[in-house]
Amino acid sequence: MKFQILTENTVYMPGAKAEHGFSLYVQADDGFKVLFDTGQTGLFADNAALMGVDISAVDALVLSHGHYDHTGGVGRFLELNRKAKIYLKRGYDEDKRNRAGRYIGFPSDVALPHERVCVVDEVTELTKGVFVVPDIEIYDENDAHFRNLYVRRSGELCEDDFVDELFLAVMHAGKMNIVSGCAHRGIVNIVKSAVRLFDVPISMVLGGFHTSHEDEDAIKRLSAALSAFHIENLVPCHCTGVEQYAQLNSHYAGKMKFGSVGFVIAEE
Repeated sequence: MKFQILTENTVYMPGAKAEHGFSLYVQADDGFKVLFDTGQTGLFADNAALMGVDISAVDALVLSHGHYDHTGGVGRFLELNRKAKIYLKRGYDEDKRNRAGRYIGFPSDVALPHERVCVVDEVTELTKGVFVVPDIEIYDENDAHFRNLYVRRSGELCEDDFVDELFLAVMHAGKMNIVSGCAHRGIVNIVKSAVRLFDVPISMVLGGFHTSHEDEDAIKRLSAALSAFHIENLVPCHCTGVEQYAQLNSHYAGKMKFGSVGFVIAEE
């Protein structure tokens, strides 16, 4: 099993580059290869080449939600990969806007090949032990991050509730690894949704927590909520925020890792 961050907001790896976005390469125990999100541009592919990751060999592309910083590299992916199925939820291509009204959705100049698109309406096993989970229950509304993000439906702009968001659950050695893109519907809500589906210990939670604008009290509440799940390793990145990472680390010393470009976890 391997997890390798191809695109993220920070980089320390010589020769690699960073951008505001997220892209993760996952290799399952049986060798099945997944690309989870494509970042904001085609940069994920440049970094992948530097890391020895062959994008043309990827078996499945999974898109966590429709925002540009997770789907902007889809065009580059399609140029490099002619075989992978593309897993996403309905609504991925909705007209998404930020507070200023700027379009922040799926690239309008990219048409996905219909024969490769798999719309995920239920828990889907890509290969043994690798699951795409489309349903993120809002157990705690305070954990969700919808503020200042909008979507146009029936001609009207309304608050985006991110019904297009999904996450990945990867099993290894009897434990679960949870991968989030941005956790707009809440990282605690994601973890709780995963736990209710799979009754196994949590080895790792990796991805964006969407806490970069949260204050210290909110991070304390998040830390307390996550501690109830006895997670062995936390790897926040992308939209988590550097200050918020430091605050989380003060509560989870020894269990936190910083998920910058080039970050790798590999286990036999």
